[in-house]
Amino acid sequence: MKGRLVIFLIITITFSLLVGCTADDGDEKLYSVLVVQNGDDKTDEMITEEIDVSSGKFHEIKFLTSLEEVKEQRPQVEIEQVPAVLIFETGGGEFKKLEFKTYEMEEAVAKLKELSN
Repeated sequence: MKGRLVIFLIITITFSLLVGCTADDGDEKLYSVLVVQNGDDKTDEMITEEIDVSSGKFHEIKFLTSLEEVKEQRPQVEIEQVPAVLIFETGGGEFKKLEFKTYEMEEAVAKLKELSN
């Protein structure tokens, strides 16, 4: 009986230590990227080259080809011109908080590189 109690205590302490030492991923931000482009430009290639999908920081990358398509699919999103890149903090779900918006592809690429690291 005493041996079982000792084993139980050792297992409990070991489990407690393992749980206490695991990294807390609750602070890790996830992002969704919305790219609105002209049908004939290469914005999609520029953006996808810069996103490190293996980083696990990007929940979704969506490409739309017109302002009308944006109004249809994401009426809450306000953009004035194309191309546009919007980055939302998502927490793994739907678009929540607009983190970054630009109409300049160089700015978008720089921000995506920053977020990928």
